[in-house]
Amino acid sequence: MRRVRHLNCGTFRARLGGPALVSHVVVCEFEHGLALIDSGIGADDVAHANSRLGVGFRLLLPALDTVETAVEQIGAMGFSAADVTDIVLTHMDLDHLGGASDFTSATVHTSAAEQSSAATRTDAAAKVRYRAPHLRAVKNRTSGYSDFTDELFGFTGHRLHDSICAIPMPGHTVGHCAIAIDDPQRGWLLHAGDAFHHRRAITGQSSGRSISIVETVLADDRRELRLNQRRLADLAARSGGPQIFCAHDPVQFAALVASQVQ
Repeated sequence: MRRVRHLNCGTFRARLGGPALVSHVVVCEFEHGLALIDSGIGADDVAHANSRLGVGFRLLLPALDTVETAVEQIGAMGFSAADVTDIVLTHMDLDHLGGASDFTSATVHTSAAEQSSAATRTDAAAKVRYRAPHLRAVKNRTSGYSDFTDELFGFTGHRLHDSICAIPMPGHTVGHCAIAIDDPQRGWLLHAGDAFHHRRAITGQSSGRSISIVETVLADDRRELRLNQRRLADLAARSGGPQIFCAHDPVQFAALVASQVQ
């Protein structure tokens, strides 16, 4: 891996008493091309928001700005959509998978449990989070993994590359994973996806009633969610551990952008 960069690929303004939320996408630059960790909101999502994201999604007040899409931001870096060879997902929710539609030659990686859940669930909650246009776009290029036998940070995971490892972290969804990234400049990072929604979840502080309610409402398994938050808090407290961040915390995102190598 040559370089790691951090992009906001979807702003959400529905945050009472605080800054807008981000959709944190990590760009990993290799000699052979680019790998994305999550993909944010895509160009077609911006153009056809109601049909692709659902009318209810508008309650989050998404910016729906083409400039924020990963494909636009990667283009501004001097790359093309074809340079993205792989997209590694924390999970398949609409705000994490939507941008994959813009990278038609990329292989999409997720856990087998998440792939199965997205493909087979038909309940109302699943229809909100797993959007049919997104799933159709990646149906024939998704690779699901179930062998979590590699050890990292005291966890077991699945190494997709020497520098990228998926660690099962169910709760928000049944097949949710945190993605570890070995940044050549800063050492190990851990993209925890939606395992938590506010940085205080891993510091032992209260993240606030509104955030806790959102986490609870969106969780497939609340017990697993809280268990994994405690595991992440323990990891964050260890000396020499990875830098842990979630998908939507704007303060964590800003700190990583400020410290990234230009």
